[in-house]
Amino acid sequence: MSLSDTRKNIGAVVRGWNTRYDLEEFINAYHLPPLEAREIFSRTGPYKVDLDRAMIARAQTTTKK
Repeated sequence: MSLSDTRKNIGAVVRGWNTRYDLEEFINAYHLPPLEAREIFSRTGPYKVDLDRAMIARAQTTTKK
């Protein structure tokens, strides 16, 4: 693997890692009631990666019930 291949792969993985939702975007993205969204948002933080991961986990636990 050459250095240019490594840079391309790292750039693909790292790009967007620190993108953030604001609370309104989060509510609209997942169609949540504001109070529930605020609780998840405050517990998880504003980063899209973390919130998306939390919502996937939430959906899996909700489906199992």
